[in-house]
Amino acid sequence: MKKIFAILALVGIATVGVAQNIKAGLYDKQGNAVVVEAEPIVVNVTLRVATEHFTPGVYARYAQKYLGKRATLSEYSSIELLDGCLALGQAEKVAPKVEQETYSLPLPLNRVAATAQTTEEQAVATAEMIFSLRKHRLDLITGEAGENVFGAGLKAALDEIARMEKECLDMFYGAKTTTEQTHTFNITLSPDKTEYLVCRFSDDAGVVAADDLSGKPIVLKVETAPHKEYAELQPLGPKDKVSAEYIIVPQSKCSLIIGAELKGVVEFASLQNAKIVTALPIK
Repeated sequence: MKKIFAILALVGIATVGVAQNIKAGLYDKQGNAVVVEAEPIVVNVTLRVATEHFTPGVYARYAQKYLGKRATLSEYSSIELLDGCLALGQAEKVAPKVEQETYSLPLPLNRVAATAQTTEEQAVATAEMIFSLRKHRLDLITGEAGENVFGAGLKAALDEIARMEKECLDMFYGAKTTTEQTHTFNITLSPDKTEYLVCRFSDDAGVVAADDLSGKPIVLKVETAPHKEYAELQPLGPKDKVSAEYIIVPQSKCSLIIGAELKGVVEFASLQNAKIVTALPIK
């Protein structure tokens, strides 16, 4: 194995790393490798996708009238591809990860009403609550609410007022929630193939199958450098009786392309594209 590892060292590859890629091969009587079979090279593609969902407030149509600012009346969702990255080796597929718990809009503020109220009457009461909370906040900050509220107690009071105000405002202006999912693909590279369609991404549906033309393609492209010429490899002459076989391993580059944007690159020594050369023994 010394001879084969000597030339691999010239290519700039750690012999330990190369040995781990060797699965089987043909060896001579001295144990030197003549033909090396490499393990399949697997590239892991990881995509992070965020989905933002908007739920309109129960009093959305009264926001302009009682708070002076128009609210969105329609429910909608938007999907965004946050990131795409590459790594060598096979990765375990993970279940979708929820970064933010689903948010439920609060109940209308009619729990203290002694009689039934219309939706607009509830909206009026909620708007009055918002202005009342803002006045209480100002009184606390300016000291009008009393001299005994200060330090940690003041902060706790202001935090609770902010929470209650947000709850009331959400009933007019709605709320957004964001969830994040991770999609994992393991692509096995082939020596005779330079492009792989991993999947597609749709702004409406997120990650979709490769044959779903509604999305933009997510592609792996592999480029392998030409085999280098090494001065250490001397060709055999007509009178040379002793020869040796060496393997020249080229460098490959794998790129992740989403639409027209380059998202990631990994480089590796490609034993799959190795070239066997017969030359004079390297001394």
